[in-house]
Amino acid sequence: MRFRAFLIAILSLTLFVHSCKKDSSTPTDSIKIQSLADIKVPKDFNWELSRNVTFKLNLIDSKFGNMQHLMEIYTPEGKLIAKGSASPGKPFETKAYLLNSIKEVYIACTAPDNSVITKQASLTPNTVEVGFSQSAATVASVKNAGKILTVSPDCNTGCTESIALSSNQNVTVSAGKTICVSGSNKTFNVTFSTGGGTLRVCGTGLTLQNVNKNAGTSAIGIVITHGSNVTLPGLDFDRASHVFSNYGTALFNGNLASSGTVNNYGTLTVNSDYNLNSSNITHVNSSTLIVKGTMNVNSTCTFENTGTATVNKLQINNSGIFNNQCKLIIINNLINNKTLNNYAYVEVGTNTQINANANINLINGAYFKTTNLDKIKGYFVGTGSTSLVKITGNIDQNLILDAQQTSTGQKFKGTLQVCYPSTLPTGLCNDGAVQQCDLYIASTGCNPGNGSAPVTDTDNDGLADNLDDYPTDPTKAFDNYVVPGGHDAGATIIFEDLWPKKGDYDLNDVVMSYQLKVITNASNKVVAVTGVYTLTARGGIFHNGFGIEFPISRSSVSNVQGAILEEGQSKAVLILFNNMASQMYYMNTVLTEPTSSTVSYNISFNVSNGPSLNDFGLNEYNPFIWNDDIGRGAEIHLPGKTPTSLVNTSLFGTGDDASNPALGKYYVSSEGYPWAISIPTKGFIYPVEGKEIVTAYLKFPDWVISGGAQFTDWYSNTASGYRNNANLFIK
Repeated sequence: MRFRAFLIAILSLTLFVHSCKKDSSTPTDSIKIQSLADIKVPKDFNWELSRNVTFKLNLIDSKFGNMQHLMEIYTPEGKLIAKGSASPGKPFETKAYLLNSIKEVYIACTAPDNSVITKQASLTPNTVEVGFSQSAATVASVKNAGKILTVSPDCNTGCTESIALSSNQNVTVSAGKTICVSGSNKTFNVTFSTGGGTLRVCGTGLTLQNVNKNAGTSAIGIVITHGSNVTLPGLDFDRASHVFSNYGTALFNGNLASSGTVNNYGTLTVNSDYNLNSSNITHVNSSTLIVKGTMNVNSTCTFENTGTATVNKLQINNSGIFNNQCKLIIINNLINNKTLNNYAYVEVGTNTQINANANINLINGAYFKTTNLDKIKGYFVGTGSTSLVKITGNIDQNLILDAQQTSTGQKFKGTLQVCYPSTLPTGLCNDGAVQQCDLYIASTGCNPGNGSAPVTDTDNDGLADNLDDYPTDPTKAFDNYVVPGGHDAGATIIFEDLWPKKGDYDLNDVVMSYQLKVITNASNKVVAVTGVYTLTARGGIFHNGFGIEFPISRSSVSNVQGAILEEGQSKAVLILFNNMASQMYYMNTVLTEPTSSTVSYNISFNVSNGPSLNDFGLNEYNPFIWNDDIGRGAEIHLPGKTPTSLVNTSLFGTGDDASNPALGKYYVSSEGYPWAISIPTKGFIYPVEGKEIVTAYLKFPDWVISGGAQFTDWYSNTASGYRNNANLFIK
């Protein structure tokens, strides 16, 4: 599965939030409902747990000309919904049959160079149109934007005391309390006294004029909350127990110095110097940091940059470590006395200096760009996949002479390309490092990229091999599954077979689970269908057959395997069996009887001149049974589905059936009851023989009465009050 790692991190939070939701609906008194006849079905209720959603995904980026990009749509749980190709002017369009409970999706656009753009889209209404361009947020920026996964505290919860600020107010924090202050366009002071504590600031246009630290060795903290805008003076947090956390917008007019911890999840601007003096403490910038003076990473502290840091000058001293996971822009000089680990992009506007016993490490395709190299006593070291060092200006002549005259003059080691306008002395590069400029680095939100993408399209279908499920077959490109989640997912169709009479509504007369794979080519045309249907139960007394009608002409289908392509049909109808009793000896609906093994049918067929995936769709299509004791024309379909060409139309409107072909109304009774229901899970546990579904699934009545708005998980939720296991076929 092509699901991206960045999405997993985001979705883990999404799943946690969704899993904590409870259905707040007021349930019907299900105890009083002992039969489907006790339920008044809302007008136009369609008995569906899913609905069709239409997607149109546009590619605006022309960086790769007309080459196809991969478009993928995922559920909030990370299950692949659909995928296909898009190029400029040729969007990817599709329909997908999604659970009614799914309200949003994630969409990923992958370029031929494997760079990815991702977006989140709401499914309200059930039509989604999204455009992708190079300026959109990319995978790297989403992955490294820690603010997405970091939740800001507020001033509504967790406060020992709340204060509405007045001008020039003095606030005291003591005894480990959390004091929450709020207001707008106010100036105030804070004093941390005995026992320390935390100041939590909420508001805009606030100025914290003076910070008095009289708390001794006690822990103290300042938190700027999300959405807040605060100006502060110079601040010196001189103890390891001091913590400054910014989730909003914080501006320091003077120096910011800390022997404690500084974490920035918002926008932090320091108008002077930023000095990190702590020992064995990690500081974080996961959003936007601006330092207009010098940033000094001192002592044994570590600075983690997973956002964008723009500093006038950077100096790494003592045993300091700077880990750059995203974008670091140094306007003037970089002086490195210890370790700079670059995983993404570093740009130095003037001079780069690496002193003795210091390294700049480039890891797995990182990019380091500088104008000049000056006094390089340490090394550039590449590890993992090849990285790039680009020098656009000059290299110090003493460095060049050192390389020419000594055996220890090499300054570039490992998996590196070194790009320089003039020829480098051979002694500068060693251990695999070479002078070259053509290394391809994909453009992301963290990295401007370099070079041209190497694109291989073995089968010449316009889709790069890395995006193609069938890279050596020009007739095939993508695997789409009818039920999101791939081949291990699936759904179940349950039938009542007494149509046009009502029956006992145990809905176990034919129980068929399935999963289908729809194969499309690089132009998003359907070229083949494969799948597995599994007969789980045959609780009916008739000799029922089973088939599926697909939304394509019969003449376009060939090479049918595992089923019979039925004669006399205008559309493609595949018949799996004519008599379920010949397929399964025992019914698998009576607990006291032996159990038959389930029976699986592996089907496949090819499609010529096929429809687009948008026209074909991704849904259950049109499964049906027929009562062979009455005749082939006694078809039973899902409510609202049209019959095949071989139906006996004289049966419509007889018995309890209220079908009216003139109105497009099919397979519901006058009360609105169906003879079949589609359940979006492969492992559905059906009722035992003679027990109506309402007595087994206790929230089923509430789902129906609410018109499908409430208890949409009636079939899957195993919590108390949802099921009566005594009426379910569980052996």
